[in-house]
Amino acid sequence: MKKYLIALTVFTLMAFAVNAQSTDNSAKNSPTDQTGKVHSKHAHHMHKRHHNFAAIQQLNLSDEQKQQVKTMNEDYRNKIKNLEKDDNITLKDYRSQKANLEKERKSKFQDILTTEQKDQISQAKKDRSERMKMISQKRMDKMKTDLNLTDDQVAKIRDERKSMIDHAKAIKENSSLSDEQKKEQFMNLRKTSRDNINKILTADQLKKRDELRSRRMKNMKNSWGSKAS
Repeated sequence: MKKYLIALTVFTLMAFAVNAQSTDNSAKNSPTDQTGKVHSKHAHHMHKRHHNFAAIQQLNLSDEQKQQVKTMNEDYRNKIKNLEKDDNITLKDYRSQKANLEKERKSKFQDILTTEQKDQISQAKKDRSERMKMISQKRMDKMKTDLNLTDDQVAKIRDERKSMIDHAKAIKENSSLSDEQKKEQFMNLRKTSRDNINKILTADQLKKRDELRSRRMKNMKNSWGSKAS
């Protein structure tokens, strides 16, 4: 197991070095592009952390619950460390056991919460789902207007997006998959869905979409460039 982790670490560092070199070259040719990209990723990461923190804060955990959560997380991390130290464990078993530990931690967290807190989480999920539906509808309406989509194209794109959401949910709820495997399947799913939508659009619509995207990216870069200066 250690050999696998060492190899994985080396590969990751090599990939990072190659990416850093490529990024550095891009920065020399287009500083504004690089600034915009880094800021975008950082903003997304900070937004996610803020969202998770805010969600937990809204639960108003008691001091006892906070201590239970802390103990639960420490126990989880220790078990993961023990897995990584096991020289005899196979990669398949490592991923399977890690997935079980993640499932166990989620179950323990649910046991810590009160009925009211569980209901609060459930309601928050419903509210978030409704907001996402509204955003999706607005995007669909804008896409229809911008690209002059037919009703048939709109229906096919909606079906494709629903299929992607259903598949994404199945991947997320598959406890037999590791985080790495889920990430890989999510990436493949997005690519497949993107390719399927491209097949629905005409050549002129694809060209118009790319032009609109390039224009939006240019406006964003100019905006970030103005803020940076």
